[in-house]
Amino acid sequence: MKRVVILQEYVPTYREPLFRQLIRLGEENGISICVAAGSPKGSQALRGDTSPADFVRPIRQRELRFAGRRMVFRQIGHYLEDADLVILEQARRNLDAYRMLLPNRRSSMVALWGHGKDYVKSTSRIEAYLNSLLTRRCDWFFAYTESGGHSVQNLGVPSTRVTVLRNSVDTKMIVQKSATISSTELAHFRDTRGLTDNVAVFVGGLDESKRIPFLLEAAEVAHSLDPSFRLLVVGDGVQRPLIEKAAETSDAVVYAGALFGAEKTRALLSAKVIAMPGRVGLIAVDSFAAGRPIVTTDWPWHAPEFEYLLPGIDSLTTEDDSRIYGESLLGLMNDTARLGFLQNNCQAKEADYSIEAMSQRYFEGISRALEVGGRN
Repeated sequence: MKRVVILQEYVPTYREPLFRQLIRLGEENGISICVAAGSPKGSQALRGDTSPADFVRPIRQRELRFAGRRMVFRQIGHYLEDADLVILEQARRNLDAYRMLLPNRRSSMVALWGHGKDYVKSTSRIEAYLNSLLTRRCDWFFAYTESGGHSVQNLGVPSTRVTVLRNSVDTKMIVQKSATISSTELAHFRDTRGLTDNVAVFVGGLDESKRIPFLLEAAEVAHSLDPSFRLLVVGDGVQRPLIEKAAETSDAVVYAGALFGAEKTRALLSAKVIAMPGRVGLIAVDSFAAGRPIVTTDWPWHAPEFEYLLPGIDSLTTEDDSRIYGESLLGLMNDTARLGFLQNNCQAKEADYSIEAMSQRYFEGISRALEVGGRN
């Protein structure tokens, strides 16, 4: 039986369905797939989204600081014994990647998975060089999106060794709940939180990439124009105190904490739109499942999943100005015809970005990599 090891710094809750399906597909096809991960530290831990899944095999890992940057070293030797394929994140901070990819001879194939290029920040020449060096040395690449796949091909990875995953999350509950939830149930959710019928929802980690101060400024703009406006914030993270303070001092903001499963679905369906002025990533998939368009900005550091959106068709992108954003957010919410058009187009795209389809693509890539072998 072929043996595959997937290494993670930690397994967030949203990745659990993907790995469960990969493990199941492996069992059905004679491939052993092991997921090994460490425990989150710092801002990752504050997100409160670590999966308790029983399939995760523990890794001891240490974090180091070099030139002001975080580096991660993992004790993984015993997991690599007899592994035919090892898959790890495309991340310069992973010291494992250097010791596994740089030697000319290695006992197992090594694949990377990730963005394919730097989307979310500007990079230095040395950072770009290290990314290129590691990527060019891998035996296979699993790219989150089509543009990421093109990027690694431009670095020299053959197209025959690139699998495009269409990165996604499990949205079955959102889809099912959207079809069955009653107006009474939604009214109860709103009433218990002091919400109105004019809600925009934020769902995500409360960190710098989500531009929380900008979001709060825009919410005040919208509320000043229409006192019925409410911003419902769902999530946790290092900037939680900013949200808590805003919720205590302003009628514009309601903080619900981190919600998962059915409660997260109710939060999405209680809103007209998703307010995400900062980094748009996998929230794009939730948007399609819930039929709630994302309102974002032309900020340059969105994640690769931003390319799933078609502004003016299934979403709205405004200028990168908090006043303009707040006005546009409220304007869309009050424009029934335009809002309905965007919501319907969101729902029409849901099936194209399912976790089932992503899992199947991932497993097909694993199978193909095991079949053709390594490059070196």
